[in-house]
Amino acid sequence: MNSSPIGAVVVGLDSSENSRTALDWAAEEALLRGAVLRVGHAWSMQAYRLPEAYNAEMVDEARKAASAFLENAAEETRKRHPGLRVEPELIEEGAVEGLLRMASPGTSMLVTGRQGLNTFLTVLLGSVSGGVIAHATVPTVLVPVGGVPAAQGPVVVGVAPGEPEPVGFAFDEAERRGVPLRVVRSWMYPQAFPGHMSVPPQEQARREAEETDELAHLLAPARAAHPAVAVDVRVELGPAEEAIVNESADASLVVVGAHRKHTHHFSQPIGRVPHRVLHLSHAPVAVIPR
Repeated sequence: MNSSPIGAVVVGLDSSENSRTALDWAAEEALLRGAVLRVGHAWSMQAYRLPEAYNAEMVDEARKAASAFLENAAEETRKRHPGLRVEPELIEEGAVEGLLRMASPGTSMLVTGRQGLNTFLTVLLGSVSGGVIAHATVPTVLVPVGGVPAAQGPVVVGVAPGEPEPVGFAFDEAERRGVPLRVVRSWMYPQAFPGHMSVPPQEQARREAEETDELAHLLAPARAAHPAVAVDVRVELGPAEEAIVNESADASLVVVGAHRKHTHHFSQPIGRVPHRVLHLSHAPVAVIPR
């Protein structure tokens, strides 16, 4: 049974380096929020086809080892983050199912680690990260391996037309951290030649004015609710994912909408822009569901 207090931060833990990085990031976030940190670690013997005579003994030993690993990680986290309440939970079902259960509605955030890059920029998120991003009903953060940028970097939010959910979350995070908010909006123009964009100056000025006006209207409620947050608005010509990734270089957090799509069995569970940002961002990325 999930007895998490409202506002808990949930993080998935395994034995990888990126998972430990995610655990540290989630602990700092929980402290910022004054929230409980719940650490979930999945264990399973399903991958091993064992003779029946050995099952009971081996399962018991494996479960004890998993429990000890989880408890040790929780205790280390308490020592590194004094005052933080840490609640470890051994996940009995699959990792994705268990983390989604732990991150029930009312939970502030679900955090996982992101795998490193490979030659072809494929399978970077991993099955657990990809699964929770596809189905989580709460904001989900993926933390890249190799550390995170300075805590005083700005929060960067990519804002698509008519999408207020990432805006409110980004303003909250910027105010909580005491850092500026950098708002990114991009727009595209039909290419005259592959790899080259030719935009008439009058058309570019008109489009940028339209995008700026629409963005100002979308930001207005959050700006009124967070008057202390300094806001830097950037409207650019080009692919949205490229603009957001470029701005992530000095960011403490990147925020995007999920843009989830369920058109057919083999479609991406999230839109193209958040999918690419998740793979390539230099900073942790928060994906906000509708």
